[in-house]
Amino acid sequence: MKIKLFNILGFIFIIQLIVVDRSFAQQIHLSPDELFNAARAIPKEKANYPKIISTLKLALQKSPNYADAQIFLGRVYTWNNNLDSARYEINQVLAKDPKNIEAYAALTDLEYWNQNFSRALDHANQGLLYDPKSSDLIVKKTKILAAMKDEKRTKSFYNEHKDLDTLRGFLDLIKRDNTKNMVSLGYEYVYFDKRFSDPWHFSYADYSRNTKIGYVSGRLWYSNRYNQNGLQGEVDAYPILSDRVYTYICVGASPSSIFPKFRAGGSIYFMLPKTFDGEMGFRYLNFNPVESYIAVLGLGKYIKNWYINVQSYISLVSEQSSQSHTLNVRYYFSDRFNLVGMQLGTGISPDDRIRNIDQTANLKSYKLGLNYSKDVVKNLAIAAAGLWYYEEYASNTWGNQFSLSLSINKRF
Repeated sequence: MKIKLFNILGFIFIIQLIVVDRSFAQQIHLSPDELFNAARAIPKEKANYPKIISTLKLALQKSPNYADAQIFLGRVYTWNNNLDSARYEINQVLAKDPKNIEAYAALTDLEYWNQNFSRALDHANQGLLYDPKSSDLIVKKTKILAAMKDEKRTKSFYNEHKDLDTLRGFLDLIKRDNTKNMVSLGYEYVYFDKRFSDPWHFSYADYSRNTKIGYVSGRLWYSNRYNQNGLQGEVDAYPILSDRVYTYICVGASPSSIFPKFRAGGSIYFMLPKTFDGEMGFRYLNFNPVESYIAVLGLGKYIKNWYINVQSYISLVSEQSSQSHTLNVRYYFSDRFNLVGMQLGTGISPDDRIRNIDQTANLKSYKLGLNYSKDVVKNLAIAAAGLWYYEEYASNTWGNQFSLSLSINKRF
């Protein structure tokens, strides 16, 4: 029986070798152009990258100066995160032909996708020296300048190329992003099935200004809860340290007992390789007399139009065991004002002004939320969100809370 099984397995192995050898033999007899076209016809999926790479390498063995095949090989290496190999292949093309615009475009994409904006800009500029009217490189340079938040150069470049058809739609977004001011108004209604008999009401007014150091915002909150009214004022800022590092600073104060007496916080955000980003920070809340010191950690990743982020808030005070962990998933239709999102998590974040009474009030809680934002006219967005909490507000006593919020944002 064992001998028969061995013979069957051996026969299958021989058949596979014959099939593989036959496929390889067929490729051997193809011309470089036929190999290049065959590689381009293979579905661009990660599982197929090795096959595409081997086909292109065979084409280059037959025709070492085949620039289109070598550039395409560099792009496949880029998609597969073999960045050094990608740079090598594309630079080999430029060594032979310094005016190859497709090679500059491929290198620009490589560095832009990996958030090396300065290097991407250098490649785009070099290509534009040889072909100043390349619409592809003009679009790429516009995107790079916008990503670098270089408002002056972005506007200047826009004015130079505003009549280019291929740029009109994208440059509308750039012009919208270059607005310096934003006014926001919002309202949230919170209903409890058990914990409180009266609903909570919140509203705010916010003014933000895009400055040379980054966004600065002033915000006034109004709340009605426990049948009491209260106000809280806040100032936020997002100073930009470099094209890969920016920060967040917040201070707030309130004379009302239904808000923290004083709050402060800060975070530093890092743009990491392979479209990841990270956050490290702290939050401080003074509920008079209770004080909370909270560490913040976050990790996110962009996948095309998707952004996935995990954020944790952990109390640094031994007498307080509060923690909050949230998974955020967003799909961007174009920018931060046009998106749909979801959040799933546990605990109450110190950045949640609505539910944060103090860091010891709730024992456990679970949450699920959905949000949607869209520009209804140019530079005017309306956003809506719904949130459900299932909370343990006393030992072994659970209840639900449901909230609905609406906001409007005007940029100018």
